[in-house]
Amino acid sequence: MIVLKEPLWWEMLLKNLYYRMLKNELLVWMIPLLADVFVFLYPIYLLVVFLRWTIKKKFYYQSSALFTFFTSVLSVLINIIIQFVLEKSRPNIILWLSDFKTETILHKFLPESSFPSDHAAVSMAFASAIFFRWLKNKDKKFIIWGIVFYIFSLIMSFARVTSWVHWPTDVIAGSIVWIAVAWVLFYTRIFAWFENKINKNLIKIFNKVFGIKNLYN
Repeated sequence: MIVLKEPLWWEMLLKNLYYRMLKNELLVWMIPLLADVFVFLYPIYLLVVFLRWTIKKKFYYQSSALFTFFTSVLSVLINIIIQFVLEKSRPNIILWLSDFKTETILHKFLPESSFPSDHAAVSMAFASAIFFRWLKNKDKKFIIWGIVFYIFSLIMSFARVTSWVHWPTDVIAGSIVWIAVAWVLFYTRIFAWFENKINKNLIKIFNKVFGIKNLYN
């Protein structure tokens, strides 16, 4: 296993940022919340989108929701593999900055290795899947939500760094890798394979179970 370490100047900079946050009661409450809350919104968004377009019998949008879901799941699986190879301790462990008031919602469930950031990977994969769908099909329904979720990703990444569950390089690496991966998924034959082999069959099964006629348009 390869052990990674953050540069000393990052440690000094973020330690200063952390203590500045502690001086503001509003930030002490908001930052840990923002570090996790968006990951709970993503599945709700996908479920609403999928069910809405199921009712309207629009395969194109049903498939888009599924592709976004699979892109996000893939980001988690590859991140887990990377974390088996690369070991990097979290800043709150290295710098002894543990404080009950600044714990994130999922603080107790954090894996030991912090590189790359799972939250940043999932969030950027999610936003990129929506945004690239707009680039590929020029559908305005996707561009607004793509931008919204990119903003959510940036806020969450900043909050995770400020609350000391991640180093800056963790979220930067997670973000860059998954913007690139989402691009590859959309602009190679993988996209057509998912669309025709996976998504279509899953939607057929779902529609059949709930008695919905398959009208692919």
